[in-house]
Amino acid sequence: MIDPALFDIAIIGGGPAGQAAAQQTLAAGLSTTMIDEQARPGGQILRQPPPAFAVKGWMAGRLYRPLRRLLAQTEADARLKWRGATSVAGIERIGDHFRLTLSGTHGGTLLARRVLIAAGCYDMPVAMPGWTLPGVMSAGAVQTMLKSQQVVAGQPIVLLGSHPLLLVLATQILDAGGEVAAVLMPQTYGRMVLAALPYLAGAMFTPGPLMAAGAAMARLRRAGVPLMMGARPVGFTGDGRLEAVDYAWCGRTHRIAAQAAAVSYGFLPQSDLPRQVGAAVRWARPAGGWETICDGAMRSSIPGLYVAGETTGVAGADAAMAEGTIAGIAMAMDAGARAPFDMARAQARRARLQPFINLLRAVADPGDVWPLATPETLLCRCEDISVAQVAATIDRLPAMADASAVKHRCRIGMGLCQGRSCEHALVRRIAAARGCDPDAVAPFRTRFPARPLPFDEIIG
Repeated sequence: MIDPALFDIAIIGGGPAGQAAAQQTLAAGLSTTMIDEQARPGGQILRQPPPAFAVKGWMAGRLYRPLRRLLAQTEADARLKWRGATSVAGIERIGDHFRLTLSGTHGGTLLARRVLIAAGCYDMPVAMPGWTLPGVMSAGAVQTMLKSQQVVAGQPIVLLGSHPLLLVLATQILDAGGEVAAVLMPQTYGRMVLAALPYLAGAMFTPGPLMAAGAAMARLRRAGVPLMMGARPVGFTGDGRLEAVDYAWCGRTHRIAAQAAAVSYGFLPQSDLPRQVGAAVRWARPAGGWETICDGAMRSSIPGLYVAGETTGVAGADAAMAEGTIAGIAMAMDAGARAPFDMARAQARRARLQPFINLLRAVADPGDVWPLATPETLLCRCEDISVAQVAATIDRLPAMADASAVKHRCRIGMGLCQGRSCEHALVRRIAAARGCDPDAVAPFRTRFPARPLPFDEIIG
C-alpha cells in the first residue's frame, strides 16, 4: 500500500526523545507522524503492556514520573499520526524531502520534509563460553518481560556484567516476586570510586539516579541478595539449557546454579538508518558501537535529518528527553515555524546532565573487565561463526581489510540480525589485530532493508 502523504516531520522512535520532539513540532503547527516497532509509544524505558492487560502499579517509581507524564500527553494528542508496530526498513533523500520505506502494520512508503531518528539503543551482546544457551538473556530482554507483562524470565536468576542497570533490574525482579541468586559485577568497589571521582561533584546537580542506585543496593542487602564486586564471569554451563554460571573471584573459580541469567556490559546505539542514508558516525566511547554525529541543535551531517537520544550516544532517558526537545525546536525553526520552548533553555538543561552521564559511562566501562571467549565460542550466533574462524579470516586478509571484507570471506554478520549482534565484536578484533583504534576500522556497509522483510512485502 502506498501512502502518498507528505508530512512536515517524520519521527522514527516513540521513546522519550521522539515524544519530546513531537511536542515541539505539533505545537509549532507542523504535521507530524511517529513510527515505532512497538504497538504503543513509550520506548524501552516505558515498555507498555498490551492494551488488554492491566498491570497494577506499572512503572510507579519516582524516576519514571516525568516520562509517564510525557507519555500521557503524547497519547492524548490527536494531532500526532501514530504508526505503531511498524519498522522503517529504508530511508533515502530525494530532492528536498525523504522517502521512508515501512514494514508492518502501516507498511508502504511515506514522504517527509524533515526526519528525526530517535531509535534508541539495544543491549550489547557479549560472547563468552555458553552465551548462546537458552536461559542466557540480555538484561534488557529480562526487563522488557517484567515491564510489559510482569513475567520473571526464570528462577533463580543471576545478573552479571559491568553496567549499574543490573542493580535496578535486580530490585525490579524482587518486586515482581522473583528470586535473584546473585549480582556479579567484575569491577571492584575501588575501581568504581576512582572512575566516578572526576565527575562526582557535577553529578550531584542531578542526584536522582545516584539516589536510586544507592536505594537499589540497600534493597538488595535487605533481601539478602549477594552483590559481589570484583567477580568476573567466566561462562555458562548446562545440558541443552542454562544450569549454572561460572565466575572467578578471590583467585578461585566458583559455580552458582541458575535457570536464567541477565547480562549487561553496556548498550549499542541504533545506527543502521543513519548509516544507510550516509550520515556521519563515530565509534561510541567507552562501550562501543556507532553514534551519529550532530551539532548542538541535533542536526546530523545530512540536511533535513536530525538525531536525538541514544542514537547520538547512550546517555539515558533524561538526556533523551532533553535532546528530543532540542531537535523539535530545531526542526520547527528550520521549517520557519516557532516552537513553544526556548532553545537556549533546552540546551542548558541538556548540559546539566552531562556530568552524571560521564560518571555513568566511566563506572560502567567494560574496557578492562571483558569476559574472555575461547576459540570455540561463537562470535556470530546467526551463522555459527566461531572466534577461531574469524581470527583465521582476519589473518588471511590484507592488513587494511575492513569489517565488510571479513564478512564476505566467512559470513559473519550475514544472518538474520545483519550484524547488529556481532559487528561491534568484529570491529574490536580487527582493531586489536591491526593495533589501531576501533574508530579507524570501517564497519559493515549498511544497505536496504534495515530489518528483515516478509516475502510478500518484497514482491508487493
